[in-house]
Amino acid sequence: MIHKKGFRFFLGICSVLSILSALFFFNRPGIPDNIQRLIRKDLQKCGGLLKEVRCAVTGEDNWIFLQESLVNLVVDWDDNQQAFIAFNDSLKKRGITLIVAPVPDKLQIASEHYSNELSDGIIAPEYENWIDALQEQGVIVIDAVDEFLERNEETPMFEAYESHYTSAGRYTLAQMIADTINQMNLDLPKKKWYLRDTIVPGSGNLYHLKYDTYPDYDVHLLKTVDAKGRNYRGSKDAPIVIIGDSNADYCWNFASNIGAFIAQATGFKTFTRSRIGGGNLGPTLFKNRSKFLKGKKVVVWVFDGRELYGKFKMPEF
Repeated sequence: MIHKKGFRFFLGICSVLSILSALFFFNRPGIPDNIQRLIRKDLQKCGGLLKEVRCAVTGEDNWIFLQESLVNLVVDWDDNQQAFIAFNDSLKKRGITLIVAPVPDKLQIASEHYSNELSDGIIAPEYENWIDALQEQGVIVIDAVDEFLERNEETPMFEAYESHYTSAGRYTLAQMIADTINQMNLDLPKKKWYLRDTIVPGSGNLYHLKYDTYPDYDVHLLKTVDAKGRNYRGSKDAPIVIIGDSNADYCWNFASNIGAFIAQATGFKTFTRSRIGGGNLGPTLFKNRSKFLKGKKVVVWVFDGRELYGKFKMPEF
């Protein structure tokens, strides 16, 4: 049986450790102190958890952000680069080039809608080190943050009620990926596709998460079509494969996902294989499917950048 004094001492130690833990997690270089206090307050609304939970918080002008975006800013990132390096090496042995394309997080790009004091954006303190570490090991990484910030001033890369990037955001990232692919001088047949602009209902996944109902609003959507106006559809024999989470295949139809935009920008066929919530599971999508990789030239791994703090799966083939 624990003595009362010993029990009080134990509680005191736990309290001190909790305070030190809070100070450690919320003393992040590069993030203003008042913003760290705001993040701490919002995390408390989501249970105060420094790990991912399904929870959304409201910023300025009723914009909504995922709790995970906050966690990505204030926790120490896992040392996950080895999974990317191993995946890159596994594909390289098969004559396939890996392109890693994290989607810039909504909170980093639309930060002024989280707090009006963040008009210049906010970057996770460990982001640049993560990019540098992979590039030093020969992994091709698309760093789209600056491009998103610049274009966001005229064309929104994100909208208020949705966690995924807009059609314009998908096309922006696709163009950067396509620029890298076009520099490879791939000896492959090309085809011409075109872009068509349309308007569709917005999905508002964050609005639904927070209010348990869907909003009624419209968004602009680009889609990829052929010369006869038929929607783009990927094919399994395509030399370029796009994998990842819902950001890889997020769209109203196949003609609007990032794979379709990459096809339009390169002239090469693409095929998209994705899993909702599976950005960090990218390499496992080829488990027991190594024959599928025969004849492939490029694998593009597209996933939510807000997941970069976590662990990533090693390749299983």
